[in-house]
Amino acid sequence: MKKVGIIDSGVEVAFLREHAIALEGAACFTLDLDAQVLETRSYERPELDAWRAGESALDLEDTHGHGTAILSILYDQVRPWPDVELYVARVLDQGVRGHSLCLVEALGWMLDEVGVDLLNLSLGTTLRALEVPMREVIDRAVARGAVIACAAGGVPTLPAQLESVVSVGDPALMERANPDVKVDHVVQEREVKLYMGGRWMQAPMTTSFACAVAVAGVLRDGCPPGWRR
Repeated sequence: MKKVGIIDSGVEVAFLREHAIALEGAACFTLDLDAQVLETRSYERPELDAWRAGESALDLEDTHGHGTAILSILYDQVRPWPDVELYVARVLDQGVRGHSLCLVEALGWMLDEVGVDLLNLSLGTTLRALEVPMREVIDRAVARGAVIACAAGGVPTLPAQLESVVSVGDPALMERANPDVKVDHVVQEREVKLYMGGRWMQAPMTTSFACAVAVAGVLRDGCPPGWRR
């Protein structure tokens, strides 16, 4: 069974409940800068099922909606929904902000501990100091056959710039991106259907959403030639 992962702002439990989607595993990564403590809380299927059923509260709730939108694109574009194990890591807060150290830790959890086969990263960082640990964990995963897709940025960002990562852009990005930005795949659509704020809607395409569209294509049609690094 394929393991699929999303590292983002969590997921709205109402979306999981409404669409009968189960999480096999999940984790939340937060950094207390004052105490200099990075905290990881991971959850397994029984705890996640109880959360979805309304029997408990977990710190995975998507208070912004971005992570839910990413999952909704996969759900909408891959029908019937495949027999996959779904994993979610929350590293972004309600302002879609997060620390790059949390991203590195989440990558380690997703790729080394869980061992996902396909990972959606609709985010990135310009902090080059973390390139080495990020590259190491990603290269290990790709060596065993994992596919990692990441949204490209207007300027070079990590992990999209890494050779082992499939960086994804959209038409608007291609019109304005810095020439040093690595883009391996361009989603041509200008709009996308997604779920945000408790409802389905059509939204303008962004690189974040384009990454999810590309990952949906892998789930639906298989891995395109050249995506295996």
